[in-house]
Amino acid sequence: MSDIRGYLSEGKLFIRSGDGKESEIRSKFVDELRDRLQSIKDRREWKTTGSGAQFARGGLPTGSIFEVDSFNPQFSAACVSAEPGTIYYAIAAGDVHGIFEYSPEERREQRLVHGPDRRFSWLAAHPDGEHVAVAINRQDGSGCIGIMRPARGGGVREITEGDAIDAYPAWGPGEGGRLVYQSSGIARRNGAWAGLGPASIQQLDRESGAVEPLAEDERFDYLCPGFGPDGRLYYIQRPYEAVAKTKPLDLFKDVVLFPFRLVRAVFAFLNVFSMFFSGKPLKTAGGPKRDGPDPKAVFLYGRWVNLEQSARGPQTEEPVAAVPSSWVLKRREPGAAEDTAEVLAKGVMAYTVGSDGTVYFSNGRGVFRLKSDGSREKVSALPLVTCLFAD
Repeated sequence: MSDIRGYLSEGKLFIRSGDGKESEIRSKFVDELRDRLQSIKDRREWKTTGSGAQFARGGLPTGSIFEVDSFNPQFSAACVSAEPGTIYYAIAAGDVHGIFEYSPEERREQRLVHGPDRRFSWLAAHPDGEHVAVAINRQDGSGCIGIMRPARGGGVREITEGDAIDAYPAWGPGEGGRLVYQSSGIARRNGAWAGLGPASIQQLDRESGAVEPLAEDERFDYLCPGFGPDGRLYYIQRPYEAVAKTKPLDLFKDVVLFPFRLVRAVFAFLNVFSMFFSGKPLKTAGGPKRDGPDPKAVFLYGRWVNLEQSARGPQTEEPVAAVPSSWVLKRREPGAAEDTAEVLAKGVMAYTVGSDGTVYFSNGRGVFRLKSDGSREKVSALPLVTCLFAD
């Protein structure tokens, strides 16, 4: 039986050994970057504290927040390599994003691609060991699919285009160049971002350049396509939520609440001013600053998911999922119609398929192995697992 190799949980990378032990992987690149930022802070901090601050600012207000204070690097993608014992992962570290090759046994990290302009959100290694498909998030909010060849260098070459978010590429079975991926058109209003259209699954033939839809419906989002070793297509289906339209009641609320929002804005300005001059905020209630994302919500597949609300809501199945039960993992035979697809599990946040067809999935509150009889076995208690990879 294949086994789960690792997962991303709350922006951290965990590797799972054969005996089920989980260990967090630290990036040498991130540690060195943090050390450099800390060194910059140490050299300049005298200007904002103590007597040095009085001299440096000449009576003018100055801030004391350095880049290292808000430095919150995240692993944004990971996958197994065709080379045994090696994985690829992507990191978003402030304004720097990169793709790395890593050997857990040797604890060796090799930088393959890095730069400030593009964030990498998904990786899929081809079995030939030469190509890696990459999901790229651009600074304008759009996304595309790229291809890189780690052994040859040269960076990432973009192969899809358009005003859309193309993401979650997966290689088709066999030795050909077929790629499937998730694609959502960007809705704009007067040129500004207004939302996303329904996510569909598209298949690209790299040799001919032809693109054909494998699953699309204006009522649903089809997410995270992938193939099993037998060629069957896997994906997550959820109800599509259209771009919200302004309602008369919402407009009335905006008018009524305007004075209160204005007072809040003025208070926030004065609070910042107080921090400049005295180093102390006007507001002291609320506890210490929390690092990382809000634990009550997570941005997943283009939508904010309220985890607190889902935990309070009525539950009809065990174990409790962090996403709605309408997020279902489906599987269908090659070339079959959508209405023939089989539902494998409900409340699915992420999944992967092992080399022998074993399905592993996360419901946001744990990782599970799906047994042949439809039951599930818990293999990890890590929360908010948004990426899994198996051998």
